[in-house]
Amino acid sequence: MKQTPRNGPECQGAEDVAVRTPYRPSVKESWNELSFVPETTGHRPRWSGSHVGQSAQKKEVIVIGAGPYGLSATAYLLAAGVEPYVIGDPMGFWKQNMPKGMFLRSRAEASNISAPQKHLSIESYQKVLGRKFPDPLPIEDFVSYGEWFQKQVAPNLDRRRVQNVSKNGNGFEVTFEDGEKIYGESVVLALGIGLFLHRPEQFLGIPAQLAPHSSALTDLSQFRGKRIAVLGKGQSALEYAAILHENKADVAIITRAAEVKFHSLAWRKHLFRQLMAGPLRPLSYRILPPTDLGDIHTARKMADPKKFRRQSPEAQESLLRACTKPAGAYWLPSRLKGVQVKTQVSVTGVERASAGLKLALSDGTVEHVDVVVLATGYKIDVSKYNILDSALRKSIKTTPDGYPELTTSLETSVENLYMAGVIGEKTLGPTLRFVTGTSNAGPYLAAGIAGKRPQ
Repeated sequence: MKQTPRNGPECQGAEDVAVRTPYRPSVKESWNELSFVPETTGHRPRWSGSHVGQSAQKKEVIVIGAGPYGLSATAYLLAAGVEPYVIGDPMGFWKQNMPKGMFLRSRAEASNISAPQKHLSIESYQKVLGRKFPDPLPIEDFVSYGEWFQKQVAPNLDRRRVQNVSKNGNGFEVTFEDGEKIYGESVVLALGIGLFLHRPEQFLGIPAQLAPHSSALTDLSQFRGKRIAVLGKGQSALEYAAILHENKADVAIITRAAEVKFHSLAWRKHLFRQLMAGPLRPLSYRILPPTDLGDIHTARKMADPKKFRRQSPEAQESLLRACTKPAGAYWLPSRLKGVQVKTQVSVTGVERASAGLKLALSDGTVEHVDVVVLATGYKIDVSKYNILDSALRKSIKTTPDGYPELTTSLETSVENLYMAGVIGEKTLGPTLRFVTGTSNAGPYLAAGIAGKRPQ
C-alpha cells in the first residue's frame, strides 16, 4: 500500500498535535486507554452555505448510517457535547442482510457497540432483559441490542433514505428521497460494508436470483430440496452452507483452497478472562484486548491504533491480512457433517440451464445446481458511495486500492467529511472491520470533530 500523510506511519507524530478532547474515558470505562489526540485540520471555519435560506434546517453534524458505527459515533459525539442529527434504519443491514439462524463469530465481549456511557454495554443490556446471551451470540440478540442502543442515543433519528450528499459552501447539503434538504457543517458517513460486495466476473451476466451474493439472503428455508453450490471458504461461506444444510438443501462448498480451515476454541483466553474477573477485568483487557483478534503477540497491535500505526507498511498489511484469513468458527464443523466440500477447484465457466446453472470447474467436472450462493466477500471502493454526488466523490483522495485517505479522526481529504467503519481499517487498524472497532472509531472521530469547535 502506498503510504500517504493521511494513512501512513510517517504521520505518527500527528497524534501528538494539541487538540482539546472533551471526553477522555478512564481505563475503568473502556478497555482501551484512549490516551490519544487525533489529527485535525484546525478549527472549523464559520459555516456558510451558498444556497441556504433562513428556513432551511441547519445542523452542526449529520451522521448518515444507524448501524454499530453510526450509533457508536453518535454516543461519543453526545458525550463530547455535540448533538448530531442521525439518519438511517437502525441496524438495517443486520436485519435485512443476515440469515435467520446466524451467529456472530465474536464473543459477546467483542460485540459491544462502544460508548463512553457504561450503561450502553451489551452486558448492561443483558441485565435489562434479565437473561444472559448464549455463546455463540445469535444475530437476533445482537440486532435487538443494537435497536435498544439506538433508542438510548438517537430516539428521534430520521429514517428517511438519503438520495444525495453534495458540498454547499464550506458545508454540505443532504437531500432525501422525498426532496427535502438539510444542511450540515460536518457529515459522518457510517454506511457499512454492503455497498462493497464482490461478485466474481464469471457471474456478472448471471441473474441475481440464480447467483445471489450471500448478503442478499435472509431466509434460507426457501432452498429446501434444491441443489445449492456455495462459493467461498470463509466464515460466511461455511455458515451459510451449514444453515442451508439444516434447512434440507443439498449443499456443495466449492473452493480453490486445499482445505477448509476452522478456528479452534480459544480456551486459554477464556480461562484467563475468568481468572481476571471483577476488579482485575480492566487489567486483563490491557493485557489481552477483548477484540477476539490476534494472539498474545499481535492482539495489542491490532487493537490499538497508535501501536498499529507505528508498524512498517509491510507489518500493517500483515496484521490486516491476519484478521481476514478465511476460516470458520470452532462451532461450525459439527454443523457441516454430510456437506460435500470440493477443494482445489475454481469455477471456469457458467451457463444458464433449464432449471438453474451449469458450472464448469477447473478439474474438468461439471456441476448442475439450482442456485450458486456467492460468499465471495467484499472489496472496498469508496467510489461506490453513490449517495455522494460526482463532484464530491472526485474530491476525495484515495489510495490505489480504493480506500479513502483519512486522518486519524477519520476525516477525508474533503474537510469536515468523515467516514467510519471498515473503510477506515488502513488508518486505525483491523478492528474497524468488526463491531469491536467502534471502540476506536467512535472516540477518535468525536474528538476530532469536537476539537475543531472554536475555543
